[in-house]
Amino acid sequence: MLGKRHEIAWLQSGFYREKFRKVLRWLTVSVFIMFFLIGAIIYVVLFQPTVHYYANTIDGKIMDMPQPRT
Repeated sequence: MLGKRHEIAWLQSGFYREKFRKVLRWLTVSVFIMFFLIGAIIYVVLFQPTVHYYANTIDGKIMDMPQPRT
């Protein structure tokens, strides 16, 4: 009787150990993905391209407008 309980407990602990490692692996991957996305957001915010404004005249010519002073 005691042997059967011990075997069931051993099987359950193996099951939970396997699931814990699988969840831990996915959490580790998700942390790396979050760091990558944070880095991508910081890059986009810091290195924004300059904005060019264009205007067109009545006869259809496109002219480059001067950059606003900030």
